[in-house]
Amino acid sequence: MAVSEEADRILDANSNGWNRKSWKMLRRGFQIALPFISFFFRFTSLARQMPGIDPRAGIHAWIVQRFSKQNGSSAEDRRKPAFLSLSLMEARASAHVSVADLEIEGPVTKLPARLYRPNSAMAADAPLLIYLHFGGCVLGDLDTCHTACSLIAEHSGCLVLSVGYRLAPEHRFPAAVEDVLTAFHWVRSTAHRIGADPTRVAIGGDSAGAYLAIAASLCLRDQQQPMPCLQLLIYPVVDMDRRAMPVTPHDGNYPLSREDMIWFADQYIRAPIDVDDPRCSVGRAKSLSDLPPTIMVHAGNDLLLSEGIALAQRLAREGNPVTTLDYPALPHAFTAMSGGVPRAREALIEIASTIAAHLKTSAHEGRIER
Repeated sequence: MAVSEEADRILDANSNGWNRKSWKMLRRGFQIALPFISFFFRFTSLARQMPGIDPRAGIHAWIVQRFSKQNGSSAEDRRKPAFLSLSLMEARASAHVSVADLEIEGPVTKLPARLYRPNSAMAADAPLLIYLHFGGCVLGDLDTCHTACSLIAEHSGCLVLSVGYRLAPEHRFPAAVEDVLTAFHWVRSTAHRIGADPTRVAIGGDSAGAYLAIAASLCLRDQQQPMPCLQLLIYPVVDMDRRAMPVTPHDGNYPLSREDMIWFADQYIRAPIDVDDPRCSVGRAKSLSDLPPTIMVHAGNDLLLSEGIALAQRLAREGNPVTTLDYPALPHAFTAMSGGVPRAREALIEIASTIAAHLKTSAHEGRIER
């Protein structure tokens, strides 16, 4: 039930049991050896390309770039190596959280979801975070951020509901945004049944998941509906016109390159005009005022860093409370690296503690007072 288990399923479908066993042995051996082999990362060309990156994350990037290729241009071809490479860094989920799979009734289809309940939140009316996984709105499922969701639940003391929104190219914009809105309304209407406080429902995610979170907040604001009490934006995607984005020092970095972002956007949008819709490119909204208090998380070795910083500055300038957490030594997708990069695990715990501090604040009308 994590990135590593999705990798196992890929190996089962495409190879024999020996390869699956070998991959598990490699994964375990890689994590044990990582502190030692990361010493040699400083002597690679990638170290000069990614200055300041945590050596453990850096050596993983070097190995993946040197020994693997993403073959093919279809979504399925891209999905396989993404999970196989990230599974090398995946940790086990927290043992202090209970997990239950469920379904959310939607107007178009049932959405898979997974509820994480920390042992410290067994009483009714706990705050709840709707979490949306990374993957460019093309890759991923409930297993993608399984470990991250369990750690956030354990260390924040709040329920976490991971939602499996529909993916492109099978379901292009605005399907995923609509699914997130469906999940938000479902949580508010069934909150007491699942032990959640309907006035303390937060929303968040990483990368494409963070984009979907703020896109949903914009829709709810414009529709004058109850808002999330908090939004968690971990290295968000701000604009879907990726060909027009400025060149950054991190354009070729693993695990997210400029080429990857262009490909993701091409799968997601229906037509070029979609990028002007603020539900698609949140940075193009005429106003970002009256949005929930925001926790903004930046990774230093990430081509989305500059647009994330600009979004945080604009949110604050337009009157929204913003708390910023910076992790200069970590790369994009560090939420999936808690098994191999200690700083990634520490970052997830710090993010969870920041969520807890916000959600303990008194709430009313779906917003938290500060």
